[in-house]
Amino acid sequence: MFNLLKRARILPLIFFQFMDIGFSEEAKISEISVTVQCSDKDSGWVYVALHNKGKTFPKKGNGAAYLSKAKISKGQVKVTFSEIPHGTYAISAFYDENGNGKLDCNFLGIPKERAGVSNNYSGLPKWEKSKFDVSSTVPLKIAIDLRG
Repeated sequence: MFNLLKRARILPLIFFQFMDIGFSEEAKISEISVTVQCSDKDSGWVYVALHNKGKTFPKKGNGAAYLSKAKISKGQVKVTFSEIPHGTYAISAFYDENGNGKLDCNFLGIPKERAGVSNNYSGLPKWEKSKFDVSSTVPLKIAIDLRG
């Protein structure tokens, strides 16, 4: 009888501990809103990739953790990535001028289409220069400029 009462007291404690774990994990989720400026364009598509590791950044967008495609409206695109776990990320984006669904590059690997990365780093995109940390539940806002 004593063992049964002891178990009856322990089970609710275990249950509430699991509930607490669930709530604390939920608090480590955030949202990232990305605005891509392409002001002289009013039609076409912009592809946005949210990378969580340097080996996919920036050219392997299909290998990124999160992908989005959005139609340009009034010279810009707004994309929101929801339920993003805390961590380190970088964003790459490009305007698909010819509508083939990929970033076209010349024989040296230099993009022929407009492309940009987080932190608006210019030059050869590097993970170290483009990465940022997501460590708050407050939504993060990122702007990328693809204006020519």
